[in-house]
Amino acid sequence: MRRFASIVTAPVAMTLAGQLRAAGSLNRSTILDEVKSKSLFEHSFIESRVNKYLDELKETSYSVHFEDKDVALHVQGLLTAEAREALGDTFRYIHETEGEAFYLCRNTPAEKLAMVRRVAAFSSWDRLPEGQGSTIRSYLTANRQIAIFSARHDKFVQPTPAAGETSLDVLGTESYLKTVQPNIRAVHEGLMVRQRKSVFPAYNVEEKEGNVNFTMAATVERTNYIASLLALFQEKEGVEVVASHCYTFSNGVQMYSFTLSGATVAEIEERASLVGLLPNRPYNAITRLHEESKLTCEETVFIDAALIFSMYFTPAPADDDYSHLRAIVQREPNGVNRLNNLRQSLSQEMMSERYTGSLIAMYPEFAKAIYEDFKNGSTPERRAEIIKTIQRRLNDDERSPLDFAIFKSFLKFNEVILKHNFFKADKAALCFRLDPAFLAELEYPAVPHGVFLLAGGQWRGFHIRFTDIARGGVRMIISKENSYRKNKRSVFQENYNLAHTQLLKNKDIPEGGSKGTILVSSRYLQAFNPTLCGRLFLQYVDGLLDCMLPGEKGIKDNYKKEEILFLGPDENTAGNMPAAGALYSKDRGYSAWKSFTTGKDSVLGGIPHDEFGMTTHSVRTYVKGIYEKLGLKEESMRKFQTGGPDGDLGSNEVLVSKEVMIGMVDISASLHDPNGLDRAELARLATERLTLCHFDRSKLSKDGFLVLTEDKNVTLPDGTVVEDGSRLRDEFHFLKYSDADVFVPCGGRPRSVTLNNVGRFLKVPDADGESMLAGKFANISPDQLKFKIIVEGANLFITQDARLALERCGVVLIKDASANKGGVTSSSLEVYAGLALSDEEHVKYMSAQTMQTAPEFYKKYVQEILDRIEENARLEFEAIWSESLRNPSMPRTLIADALSSKNVQMRANMLNSDLFENKDLVRYILKLYTPKTMLEKVDIDAIMQRVPVSYQHAICAMYLASRYVYATGMHSNEFDFFKYMNNVHNDMLNAKKLEGK
Repeated sequence: MRRFASIVTAPVAMTLAGQLRAAGSLNRSTILDEVKSKSLFEHSFIESRVNKYLDELKETSYSVHFEDKDVALHVQGLLTAEAREALGDTFRYIHETEGEAFYLCRNTPAEKLAMVRRVAAFSSWDRLPEGQGSTIRSYLTANRQIAIFSARHDKFVQPTPAAGETSLDVLGTESYLKTVQPNIRAVHEGLMVRQRKSVFPAYNVEEKEGNVNFTMAATVERTNYIASLLALFQEKEGVEVVASHCYTFSNGVQMYSFTLSGATVAEIEERASLVGLLPNRPYNAITRLHEESKLTCEETVFIDAALIFSMYFTPAPADDDYSHLRAIVQREPNGVNRLNNLRQSLSQEMMSERYTGSLIAMYPEFAKAIYEDFKNGSTPERRAEIIKTIQRRLNDDERSPLDFAIFKSFLKFNEVILKHNFFKADKAALCFRLDPAFLAELEYPAVPHGVFLLAGGQWRGFHIRFTDIARGGVRMIISKENSYRKNKRSVFQENYNLAHTQLLKNKDIPEGGSKGTILVSSRYLQAFNPTLCGRLFLQYVDGLLDCMLPGEKGIKDNYKKEEILFLGPDENTAGNMPAAGALYSKDRGYSAWKSFTTGKDSVLGGIPHDEFGMTTHSVRTYVKGIYEKLGLKEESMRKFQTGGPDGDLGSNEVLVSKEVMIGMVDISASLHDPNGLDRAELARLATERLTLCHFDRSKLSKDGFLVLTEDKNVTLPDGTVVEDGSRLRDEFHFLKYSDADVFVPCGGRPRSVTLNNVGRFLKVPDADGESMLAGKFANISPDQLKFKIIVEGANLFITQDARLALERCGVVLIKDASANKGGVTSSSLEVYAGLALSDEEHVKYMSAQTMQTAPEFYKKYVQEILDRIEENARLEFEAIWSESLRNPSMPRTLIADALSSKNVQMRANMLNSDLFENKDLVRYILKLYTPKTMLEKVDIDAIMQRVPVSYQHAICAMYLASRYVYATGMHSNEFDFFKYMNNVHNDMLNAKKLEGK
């Protein structure tokens, strides 16, 4: 028995004794009595084991953090673990209560990782009681035989601190403040301040007493980072984690601290940049490969990004059936594009990330080879060799063609990367600038100028620009768990469609179309949080800036061209984010920071679209234009609107329109009154920016109703029972309650109306989109149309084929790319002010605290923008209407597309020519384009010195192309353009003569 006991307890006794002696606060006799009272071993044996255990931990902080009763429990756990091992089982001890946990295992990488994952789960944010944080500690015994882990939940001093709070006295837990040592606290305080200003984990690395101490502050994740960090450090040969700690603070920050032996400061700093980018998700095939040392941290992070690429750009293997279908649908407008969209959708269904991860897990050697190709600078020869090896092996294993296509897409990723920040020391997100030509191979209808793929620790994103000088919003997509998978599949296609729509919409501004998307993991966030979303937005901005700023250290650049990006607000990125993005780019040294984002606060020179109704001015110009052409009176028209009085477009549409509003829906409610909604009450909501749920029900007639999205089993005035308010809202635009003369979508998700459901816009039983397109309902009575007029304010609310189906039935429809362009005009001229004015002039003329105190320049500049929006909308509307009179069989949707496409193509041709080597022409056009308010303050020659030449040329190409196309229409020819340019040239000479006088 005595010999068996010595086998069991020797290592445990070592750990506790060392800590007791280090702090001098533990009572040896109390611990011995506690262990003896609950043990079958002889007392003298227990005493020797306890003493040895404590001796093994005397160089650690163990005794500072545990009381006598805790130590006694730990010794008992040690005895139990050794007994298990002596009986042939694993040396392991696990003890968990509601608020505390203690674990023992052998000091091997696999055992420690298994234990760390368990302790991390115990301390995860989801497990913590409200108002409590967690503390994790781990130690090694001096002989390096045993790893000890503990976790404890504890109350925060202040569970809900003020925004921006960094004081540890306010943010810490009670036990943290009692036990943290002054020197450690000083490091934590510094990191807490740095973390508040940083968009990636802030860390500190220093050498102390022969070891390296690594401390990192990061925002709280649902899954604790400690397992990823342990795996990160363990993979370095010769490096051992001697001790680690993790503390949760009430402001959403976790502090991680590791003591490492066998490492240098430089080695750890090199690895620290990847910490925030490790796939911090549930334990899956990719994380297992890293934690089992089959892939290094670098390989894991890279393969995770390559996996994102493969998900969206792995073509499904083509077969005879596909080729046959393709030949059939080629005869239909947009047929091949629709077939390829279906093919891509089915391909993504087949190759989920889980499947791809499991495939990589079967062949990790392929992942390593692909990473080496990337690391060393991908070459065609090396890629070909890797492909041969993969194909040979997969053929031997009789794997499917899809598996081979997935690995080929990984190598395609290597091939198309032009620029990246993978090896930059400090980065908030990975950013890869891709050669977009690969999209032609996937038969996308138009190839963009540039594609960026970005990957953050908790999100993925894209940025697509169709021209060198381009502008568009960045959309943050936040999903509930049940919709995340769908959004993940469609995010690139949504981004592409939005950017392409923006290209057509931007026909009247110098910037072509671009768009960005940030898809947030549903494990991280399922509802908008201004602090966390703002942080993710800046991570996205930081990644883009890495690949834009010249001379950035650690950037691999095979593109070798300067790029300018302009970002705007979009879904979940409005409010303070544009201003934060501009100021962040300024701190990063971006020279065009004043123009980097639009939609900024007016104090930074921003021009709020919502305050001035920029988009509404464009939409209303089209609505009124249709009324005028058809001889209709605005006040007598009945209108339905999606998008409520709290939104930009929705609120201003309410305030400036005069129709009889019979229904509205927004995120909060569905509202209807066949007798007309009370205009004064709607104006109150719009002015105060309140959602429809705040509508005063007493203002409704007896036939009206307000149903909140959370309502269940509501009986409407006509006796209809609504079982689910959210479903009523989602379906409302198809129901009888929304029947009206005019429909103006001012909000709603893309593809709300598709060919599959557009039949519900006819008051005809069993009507369907395909039949509508085929002309079956071409002679339908106007009374059988749900809406006679649709002006699409919201982007992509109706799909292209659904628009064509509606027009075939007689609906007067104006698509989004034409109607919704007021905001882009305003944003473009906001960009121009940032480029044309010096920093001092920008502050003097464009900084407005309020409209009452705004500089006179600002007020006049805004009015000029509003006038230009209406002028541009009127010019395009007249061009579309004139063409439709000349060619009644051609839908206005296709006329608008043709005019836009001609505009875009002419611009591209001009920019590819030497036309703008004529500096007199450039100067003349710039003077015509520049608002008079600007010219009164800044000389045209000064503007030409400040504004980038590429931007000047973009202005000239836009100005000439748009006015030519609007004036001459779709069918003008080269001779017409020659005459047009001859007139421009003569006007330029006359202006020059007058200027000379």
